[in-house]
Amino acid sequence: MIGIIGALDIELNFFFEKMVIAKTELIGDKTFYLGKINNQEVVIAKSDIGKVNAAITATILANHYHVKVLINTGIAGGLKPAKLGDIILGQGLAYFDASLTAIDDLPYGQMGDDPLIVHSNKKYMELAKDIFNKLGYEYKVGNIVSGDKFVTKLRYLDKISKNVSNILACEMEGMAIAMTAHKFQIPFVSIRGISDMVEDNSQTVSYQKISKEVARKSSNFVISFLEALNESN
Repeated sequence: MIGIIGALDIELNFFFEKMVIAKTELIGDKTFYLGKINNQEVVIAKSDIGKVNAAITATILANHYHVKVLINTGIAGGLKPAKLGDIILGQGLAYFDASLTAIDDLPYGQMGDDPLIVHSNKKYMELAKDIFNKLGYEYKVGNIVSGDKFVTKLRYLDKISKNVSNILACEMEGMAIAMTAHKFQIPFVSIRGISDMVEDNSQTVSYQKISKEVARKSSNFVISFLEALNESN
């Protein structure tokens, strides 16, 4: 079974249009939708916004549903050279709002013995690239950073940018999901569509205008990704 996590309704609604839902289960305050998309067994969950919600949801998918792959999809703020509408394939995920530097000799962004960056599964990265090329989507491969803040200023990312290069997107859930997958030894992939550009004068307007369209584009990719996974099994 494949696990799919999005934080918002707009990030998941397109999946439900394509999904045959067999049942729903409520665990805590999270609803899990079990069924099939194009004959691929999936469980889909809306985490809600933020790292805590994302970690709880990913843990349930790992420990209760025993998913074999974890996919995080949705929208994100972009950093150049990414541009509006691009799909970002997350090579690695990191925190932008975590620091123990005042009490420990660790780089900004790293928490204790956990890795600074959690990398996406290489096999599925290559599969994702093949699908992007077949779909003809504009996409970029780079790092994504997560924190409990909607980023409107590039300066918020100054400290993490010193330790993590090629940051193309920022959002509020991905690293928590990636870290959970890492701890449970589950392959994961992060797919984010750029709905707004950080520090652009029209950033919030852009988010409100095109976020739904970009989320649908990301979802369409993930559905093609599921088809490819089904064929490879």
